[in-house]
Amino acid sequence: MDTTRLSAWQWRVVILGWVTYAAFYLGRVNLATALPAIEADLHWLPTDTGLLAGAMLWSYGIGQLINGWLGQYVDTRRMVFIGIAGSTVVNLIFAVSSSLPVMFALWLINGYLQSMAWGPILRTLSDNLEPGQRNRIAGVFGASYVVGNTLTWLLTGLLLTSGQWRLTFVVPPLLMFGVGLGWYTLTKPAKSTVHAARENILPGSMREVIRQTWPVLLTAIVAGALINGALLFAPTYAAQTLPVDQAALTAVIFPVSGLLGTVWLSSLVMRRVGGDVVQGLIVLLLISAAARALAVVLPPSTLVSVLLLAAMGVTSYALTNVLLTAVPLTIYAHLGTSVVAGLMDATHSLGGAVGSTLVGLLLLWGSWPLVFIVWTLLPLIAAVVISLVLRRAAAQRLSRQEGIL
Repeated sequence: MDTTRLSAWQWRVVILGWVTYAAFYLGRVNLATALPAIEADLHWLPTDTGLLAGAMLWSYGIGQLINGWLGQYVDTRRMVFIGIAGSTVVNLIFAVSSSLPVMFALWLINGYLQSMAWGPILRTLSDNLEPGQRNRIAGVFGASYVVGNTLTWLLTGLLLTSGQWRLTFVVPPLLMFGVGLGWYTLTKPAKSTVHAARENILPGSMREVIRQTWPVLLTAIVAGALINGALLFAPTYAAQTLPVDQAALTAVIFPVSGLLGTVWLSSLVMRRVGGDVVQGLIVLLLISAAARALAVVLPPSTLVSVLLLAAMGVTSYALTNVLLTAVPLTIYAHLGTSVVAGLMDATHSLGGAVGSTLVGLLLLWGSWPLVFIVWTLLPLIAAVVISLVLRRAAAQRLSRQEGIL
């Protein structure tokens, strides 16, 4: 009997969770495509743009810690719907705002509301699927944020052709709210805390979770800086380095190619390393560094820009998929899926907040080549640190064994 085969209800839960999380991006990455238009319309400096771009990631990271923990105990159906409804309202207010402090505050609030999705949705999957089934859908489920990001960029790109950037904070969020209604109507309340305790799926202490996962958390910080920096500034990079008629289409290559990284490269690397998560992350970090080094060694051209964005998309999303989907849903599920997912996403977002702010500063001080040099060094440093940690751990194990003998 195939123990990984999903029932009709299980497929319904997976599909609803997949579509709902993809829809959350309609109220999140709409800012990325609108940033150049906002900057031009409101006469902002790159540092202002970078500040706003990073605002969500700070509150999103804090929210992941809080909501990841809460998501292990409360009704995830209601929690996810509150997040999607609140984000819709914040986007609509943002659409009629022009003050940087006000818009910054609104996007901080939006970040917290957006953090009410990932951990609770993964817990819903964990509650309804067996371990083998979780392994089967991990890669496919990770594609939800890639597709959500890509479709949002395409929709907002079309809306921006009207010359009204404010529409990007009206139409996509209303669509997001419609999906949220479907989620609340078609899913069931999560298992109660008492039921979860009987099945031993409640989390241990946060200190214990961090102790067991800290090398992976380090990678999450770097991965967040890489993917969010590119995610938020890919449209700006394309607009500043390519002709106008090529910029919009070229920028979308980053998230589109991310789908390949999510469903193919992450799975390929994990198979090659025999399922060893830490070794897999080291390999993906090295590949990520090589992808970004293309900008340093190849002469600038439209072809190079396309190749560069595609390579970054594949590697960024592969790295992120292993961290945010496979790690909490499989390897560390015993620590509490929602808690681990929240912690991974929080550190990933922390890295993204620092990374997006750093890009704004680097663009003010220098140019895109400087940005790509930093993006190349970050994964190399992380890979070296994790490798040293592994070597030290191996040496300690060998020393203990010799002491016993």
